[in-house]
Amino acid sequence: MTRYCPKCGEPVPSNCITCPKCYTKIPYEPASSEKESESSQPRKNSDTMKLVLTILPGLFGILGLGILYEDSHDKIGFKFLVGGLLLFVIGAALIVAPGIITTILGIGPMILYFLLFLLSIIYSLFNIKTLFRHF
Repeated sequence: MTRYCPKCGEPVPSNCITCPKCYTKIPYEPASSEKESESSQPRKNSDTMKLVLTILPGLFGILGLGILYEDSHDKIGFKFLVGGLLLFVIGAALIVAPGIITTILGIGPMILYFLLFLLSIIYSLFNIKTLFRHF
């Protein structure tokens, strides 16, 4: 690919960093194949990291990290985080508490937590912000 000096318009060899005629610094522009490979790789890693941060912490009561990884100012991510923690702690405390009644009462919050977990996965993977606009 032939480059030209931005100041004098002279052709500049691809291995030069300055113009051979006027010695103006030439901006570096990577080849198009390098641009494509660089732009596709971070996106793939970003999607993988978002999926890992959505599923793994969700197994332990922490929701919304995948959403916050993508956009740290997304209020939905914080709402998933707080709501998930509350439901998980309340449900786990009731299930572990002695007595059959408290165990049965703990199933409700855990079911709600599981539904919230599924919603956070759907939100992270498909980035459906329009459905969650009212939350």
